[in-house]
Amino acid sequence: MTSRIGAFVLVAVIVAAAIVGPSMIAGGSGSFSAGELSVPGHDSPNIATQPVEEGQIEMSATTSGKVVVIDEAHGNGVGEFQLRPLINTLTENGHEVRFYGPDRGPSGEQLNKTLRGADAFVSLAPDNRFKPAEADGVSAFVDAGGRVLAAGEPESGGGGGLLGIGGFGRSGRSAAEFTPVLSQYGLTVGSGYLYDTTDNVNNHANIDAAPTGSSDLTAGVDSVVVHQAAPVTGNNVLLQTDSETELTTTRDADAYGVLARTGNIVALGDSSVLDPDWTYVADNEVLVGNLADYLVTGDRGRMPAPSE
Repeated sequence: MTSRIGAFVLVAVIVAAAIVGPSMIAGGSGSFSAGELSVPGHDSPNIATQPVEEGQIEMSATTSGKVVVIDEAHGNGVGEFQLRPLINTLTENGHEVRFYGPDRGPSGEQLNKTLRGADAFVSLAPDNRFKPAEADGVSAFVDAGGRVLAAGEPESGGGGGLLGIGGFGRSGRSAAEFTPVLSQYGLTVGSGYLYDTTDNVNNHANIDAAPTGSSDLTAGVDSVVVHQAAPVTGNNVLLQTDSETELTTTRDADAYGVLARTGNIVALGDSSVLDPDWTYVADNEVLVGNLADYLVTGDRGRMPAPSE
C-alpha cells in the first residue's frame, strides 16, 4: 500500500530544548545547539488545517465471540477514546471488549480472575507498576495461549513500567528491576523516543517504519508512521526505522525496531498508532487491523488458578 502522508501540515516551530531537554543540547563531542535542532512540528494532526485521510480498518479473521480485556488499572495514558478505532473494529466483527478497572485489589487476584475469562489482554502506556501477582497472572495467561499487546509512550517522568515487567517501561530502569515477564520472552522496550531531523513526516518525531520481512502482523503494510516511538528489541523485530534514526537518550543513529513479537506477546513502541489521529496515516490502519486479528486468533487453554 502506498504511503499516504500528505495530510500532515506544518503548523508550528518547536525549539529543541523544549522537546528533548537541556541534556540533549549540552556541550561535548557531537553536541548541537537548540537552533540546529529547530524543527517544524506538532503534537497531533488534530491541529492541522486539513483533516487526516479517512480509511477503513479491516479484519481477515473469521473468528467471533472472543474477549479482549483492555487495561485501565495502571494509570494508563491511553483511554477509551484513543482506542476507539481498535474497539470499534473488534466489536463490529463480533468480539467483546472489556475493561480491567482501577479497583485492582491487594494481590492481583482480580486481574488473574479477569484474564481467566479473556482471550487477549491489551495494556497501553501504564504509569503504575504491575504487582508481582499480576505479573505472574500475565505469564500464566500467555503460557495458556492468551495473547498480549503491550505498547508504550516516551518517558514522562515518574516511575512505573509497562506491565511492570521485563524492562518494558517508561522509567528508564534496568530490566532487572522488573518482574521478568517480557524479558523471559526476549522483548524489551527502551526509554526515550526515536527521531530524525532530516527524513521525517513534518516533525522530527514523526518517522517511517517498514516491515523487516513477511509476517501476519505486517501483511499489506509498506510503511507505518510512528510518533515519538520508543525503541523495541527482540528476536523477531517486525517493523524497523531506517539507519539514520536517532534516539533521544543516546543520540545514536541506527535502524531501530518499533514492533516485535515473541509467541503470544507483541511489543509496540508507540501506542499513538492506535489513536484516531494517527490510525489513517500511511498504512497504520492496516497494522491496526492486523493487530486486531492477532488478538482474536489465539487458542487459549485452561489457566491454572493463581497461587496467592
